[in-house]
Amino acid sequence: MTPNLSADPYLEPAANPTGTAQRYGRRARSSSAVVPLGPGGRSSTDHPLVLTADLEILDGILAATAAAEAEPTVSDSAAAIRPLWSRAPMVIIGADLARQAAELLLPHRTEVFVVGPAARLIEMSAWSAPLGAAVIGLPDGAGALTAAVFELTGRRAGTGRMVTVIGGSGGVGASTLAAALAVGATTRGLPTMLVDLDVLGGGIDLLVGAEGVAGWRWPRLGGAQGHLGDLTGHLPRVGGLDVLSTTREDDVDQLSAEAVRAVLSSAARSHSLVIVDLPRALTPVASEALRRSTLTLLVASADIRGIAAARRTADRLREAAVGATAIVVRRPRTGTIDPKEVARSTGLALAGSVGSDTSLRHLADRGDPPGRSARSPLGRLTGSLLDQLLDGSRADASGPTGRASA
Repeated sequence: MTPNLSADPYLEPAANPTGTAQRYGRRARSSSAVVPLGPGGRSSTDHPLVLTADLEILDGILAATAAAEAEPTVSDSAAAIRPLWSRAPMVIIGADLARQAAELLLPHRTEVFVVGPAARLIEMSAWSAPLGAAVIGLPDGAGALTAAVFELTGRRAGTGRMVTVIGGSGGVGASTLAAALAVGATTRGLPTMLVDLDVLGGGIDLLVGAEGVAGWRWPRLGGAQGHLGDLTGHLPRVGGLDVLSTTREDDVDQLSAEAVRAVLSSAARSHSLVIVDLPRALTPVASEALRRSTLTLLVASADIRGIAAARRTADRLREAAVGATAIVVRRPRTGTIDPKEVARSTGLALAGSVGSDTSLRHLADRGDPPGRSARSPLGRLTGSLLDQLLDGSRADASGPTGRASA
């Protein structure tokens, strides 16, 4: 049975039916957490735009924005929001001023929310269509509002970088590369989390020697939603690396996109680097990671079948990935094709290549994490990839270069 996570102390509820919301709201109004909307209508476009004159509704909204670590721009005048209507990342309108906002006949936009007491849901629903808005009742919907605020403003606040790794075909070592990247980042002193989204992969905890370490796995977080607190201290930790793994239980055959969204958002807030091992199928769960990813690495084998499979995956990644996408080529022992040709065939930039390493199997059997030796072929590759990430050079459309080859 999925546990009731709302009772867990590590969760940070966006609001309590009275006290928490009011406490957050008062603190926010007395500090810089609220950006007032001045006469000129000027404010940073990174701030959620809030419209309400009802202090009780404002308390609930401020509770949600505070939990998402966002600074809202607040106005009690419908007319004053016109200059920021299209520029704000999201607009939250109190039930008390929904009519006035609709009467402005503002241009259609997405990410608009009408918020108020649950007792006014019918009234608020009447303004959903005119405003193109989702309706959220408080306090029960506070978690959903917090999740929406973080989803739309959290990246602007500066979060940890996320790297997703996917195999172009089975058996090319995508999970091994993901684990090695995470291990390498940890040895550099970076707070790093390794997240396993491949429920059929047998559990990435086996790759890093964490299968016997106590801590939460995905079944424990299957019901997670909304805004999660820091997971550090609750997950298995090996050599300073936090690991969230799938399990080898027969009844765990899928993850929910909502749980993955909540966990990845938490990981990005608490860790400098998040490495995600993706399933080969681009499921909704994989898409949740891909649209948060700074860099997606496609691992492909340098043979005819490997290239054919990688080309199909590359085409799908171009549609799903938000950040840069590059290819890492696995060179087989015989009949290898030039990694540059593999990259050219898939239309992706070459992040690097690595040859076959028979020692990896022995390391895995002993529970030794891959890539721990900086002088090994895999260690050199991951070291070069990490150098590019740590240089602060966010991968652009051209992606990483072949300097990462090992």
